[in-house]
Amino acid sequence: MPLKFGSSAEAVVAIDDRGMVVYWNDAATKLLGRDAAETMGRPCHEVMQGMTPGGRHLCGPNCPVQASCRELRAPRRFEMIVRHPDGSELWLEATTFVVIDEDDLGVAVHILAESISARRLTDLAESVVRRVSQGGPAASVPDSRIATRRELDVLAMLAEGLSTAQIASGLGLASATVRNHVQNLLLKLGAHSRAEAVIVGLKSGLVRLH
Repeated sequence: MPLKFGSSAEAVVAIDDRGMVVYWNDAATKLLGRDAAETMGRPCHEVMQGMTPGGRHLCGPNCPVQASCRELRAPRRFEMIVRHPDGSELWLEATTFVVIDEDDLGVAVHILAESISARRLTDLAESVVRRVSQGGPAASVPDSRIATRRELDVLAMLAEGLSTAQIASGLGLASATVRNHVQNLLLKLGAHSRAEAVIVGLKSGLVRLH
């Protein structure tokens, strides 16, 4: 028997254990620009084609989100970028829980909303671009010689959205050392936060998203 949900003002999309879309409400149509007729019964990764905020592919035939749901473990809230049919990018925040269907199989229910942090980041990006165009500190960044190789490694990992602990683990450094590198980057780039350092780094070509 198909899953049945009550009405919701939030975008709700449900995916079965095979990765197929089994529920798509009106709010999802309004948010994502695709209706249920286009999406129901199709693989989720083909419909969403989601990317991480760092620019890497998130969706796939056996994405980590779906894999955890098959084990009846809902992933932590995450963010992803999807392409709207009109060509624009949507930065979404997804909250997931798992329900059990009549065959004792897990169904991943995603509640989707536009990311508040994305709006803040967009505003921040516009502010940095204005500052660059006006000849502010970021405009003087000449090339990668402004930062050490290790600082550039840290900057690249910041652009992937990694935390201090994750960067420390990935580079084999102490967390305190990573924080020192971040502070050096803020000073050298004329940035006031990690997010702004990433934007300045992208604008000046010191780091690129993959």
